[in-house]
Amino acid sequence: MLDDPRDDTVLTTIAFAAVDDLMVLCHSEDNPSEAEWDRWIATERQGKHRALLVATRGGAPNSKQRARVAEVLGANAAPAPPVALLTDSVALRTLMTAFTWLLGHQHRMKAFPPDAVGEAVAWTAIAVRPERVRAVLERLHAALKAPATTSTT
Repeated sequence: MLDDPRDDTVLTTIAFAAVDDLMVLCHSEDNPSEAEWDRWIATERQGKHRALLVATRGGAPNSKQRARVAEVLGANAAPAPPVALLTDSVALRTLMTAFTWLLGHQHRMKAFPPDAVGEAVAWTAIAVRPERVRAVLERLHAALKAPATTSTT
């Protein structure tokens, strides 16, 4: 099954797409704006995915934006989906710890090095081929590097 790039949402600093029940969220080097985070929050409110894989090149939500995610996840009756983070940044691994504190211990989170896509996907317990996820990650990161970004969906 090929994942259709027309289903991708590409903003200025973040891009995301679903791979079956796994939502893939990519951050560029820059932090998301409030408008971009509003778009992400709208996707989170839909709760259509069972796990989240985040890959970042350095960008991350600020404390206010992280708190908004906590509010959305807390408002859902269903348990929060597990979150796997792909990063080689010690600072972002620390941020992952802060998310855990904010959301409580019921929320499963784990950080992985950027090349551990297969391990991260397996940890989420979503039955999707890591090759598909790698292809989507590459496509989203490439779209974030493009001079003119587009927004779809």
